[in-house]
Amino acid sequence: MNPTNLVLLSSQNLKECTNNFNQINLIGLTQFGRLFRGNFHGQHVLVKILDDEKLKHITSKYHDENLILKEEIKFYTNPNLKDCPNLATLIGYTWERDIKGIVYDINPLDTLDNIIKKDGMNWVQRINVIHEIAKFLKFIHDQEKQDMVLNINASHILLDKDYKPKLFDLLLPSEVKMLKEQLKMSTSHIDPYFSLRGGEWNRSSEVYSFGIILLELITKRISNNENIDHTSLNMDNLLHIWAKKEFKPNCSLVHKHLQEDWLYSAKDGVAITLLALQCIEFFPANRPLMSDVLQNLENLSVLQHLVDARSSKREKKFISS
Repeated sequence: MNPTNLVLLSSQNLKECTNNFNQINLIGLTQFGRLFRGNFHGQHVLVKILDDEKLKHITSKYHDENLILKEEIKFYTNPNLKDCPNLATLIGYTWERDIKGIVYDINPLDTLDNIIKKDGMNWVQRINVIHEIAKFLKFIHDQEKQDMVLNINASHILLDKDYKPKLFDLLLPSEVKMLKEQLKMSTSHIDPYFSLRGGEWNRSSEVYSFGIILLELITKRISNNENIDHTSLNMDNLLHIWAKKEFKPNCSLVHKHLQEDWLYSAKDGVAITLLALQCIEFFPANRPLMSDVLQNLENLSVLQHLVDARSSKREKKFISS
């Protein structure tokens, strides 16, 4: 494998880039490894280090210890995705025996999960983030062939310094069956129809996961249950269960503090709550397409106001020039 314009890095390069994988630079964990902030030749970058222990079941099955690395590079260098606004540019990769990793051209702020926990975004920022994620998913879903399963999870979405979301955790379609066998119940962002009823993973599964992220953003509640003992788990604490119990026609599940923010409207609160509940419908056929999700979001008054404001700024700049 020798993708054009990618730099073949050494493990020493990655150590220097991350200050020997210093915990201070650790952003979080992904499906198969860890994310670090780094500095590569004076440039802020993101470094993803793959964990051999987490890759064992894949490498043993396919007899290729570099399979995930190869597939991810193949995805990110796919010419059909070059115009996708929410995919980072790859700088280089390392696939030595002891260290395997990828360096991305992105100045990372934090994971979306961590930022939600820190309550670090206002209403407008949250709407902008969910709008960007929706545009990203629509772009991917519009591709004739979707080669990778998108592991949509707030802990696997990174925000850059401009609060632009980037998705970094991907799965091989062939690994979906294996993932399903490991699931004992539907928690967090995983489609319950897929995990409980033997359904097939498809684009509607990603719509479900998107709906959970949307709920997290508007309710300020986290749906991260991977480390909870399932035998003692209270089902009412799961975000999708809580939301369905709380929801009533024409109601808003938007957190009361967000309702006090600039550009929030009660009408938007009701509309975006309904959209989130539609996305997490149990039966895939009842969920909207991402094109419909995007249209519903762009009908919100907050987004229309922001679009009008940006258009006015561009017009003023053009006139003054």
